[in-house]
Amino acid sequence: MAVGAMTTDRLRVYFARVKGVYRELFNMAHAICGNYELAEYAVQRALLTCFLRSGRLKSRVGFRENLRAAVRREAVEQVLLLGDAELNWDGFREDAIDGAQGDLVLSMASGESSDARRLLVLRYGCALRIGQIARVLRMPPKQVRAALDRFERRARKRFPARERGRVDARIAGSARVWLAQHTGGVPDTGTVYRSFEAEVMETGGGGPRLSRIFAAVLTGILAILCAGIFWVTMVLLQPPEMEEPKEPAAQIDVQPEAVQEAQPTAQPEAAQPGARPKATGGGSGTYFDLLN
Repeated sequence: MAVGAMTTDRLRVYFARVKGVYRELFNMAHAICGNYELAEYAVQRALLTCFLRSGRLKSRVGFRENLRAAVRREAVEQVLLLGDAELNWDGFREDAIDGAQGDLVLSMASGESSDARRLLVLRYGCALRIGQIARVLRMPPKQVRAALDRFERRARKRFPARERGRVDARIAGSARVWLAQHTGGVPDTGTVYRSFEAEVMETGGGGPRLSRIFAAVLTGILAILCAGIFWVTMVLLQPPEMEEPKEPAAQIDVQPEAVQEAQPTAQPEAAQPGARPKATGGGSGTYFDLLN
């Protein structure tokens, strides 16, 4: 069997399993990204990653939970990279799904703002952590926690006494039902499959082999980066060499040639007692010369 036919068969089996949970995956991505087009891209990337890893995926969690985790990671990454995308999410309302009119949580959430409803879905439906929600919504973590606590207190007052100890579980249950049943704006799965198939074929359908090659290349790049960082760190931490102080050059006091230092004039020697004075002068003799 040709490689292309084998890839197509694998893809059909894989997508048949994805189809039953695709609506939930897209609604999760849409709530996280807040943008329809960005959600489509995030789900496509997550599905491709799971497909390429499906041959060597060793996890104790189920197939669907792996898909959910992949969509969460990809959607959070996309919204952090492109946080200025236009927001077009307006979900988690009582009128968004059929048969939800008796859901107390959805009824209460419908009275909240779009941002508050999105926050509830991110926490209780998508299972994001407080820190992740704060980064996605660009809110301080304390503000996120305060909004969640406020909604829980309001819901606790509305629930029967026997259910007040499980308010968070009730909210999570309603959020997951909404993610799984909301159909507004969810792309057609047939169109999604054809687009996904084309993307898989562009990658060569390499599956695990392609993933191993990518992992090897990535490992090599990381090793080079680590070596470079280590070298730079060692250079920066190395103490600078102390130079020995140089002896100052001898200064030569150069006097101008025109000005010569006056040499001391020789003084005549003092005459010793009893010594004859020497004659000075020219040719004519003195009295002392005549005596000699």
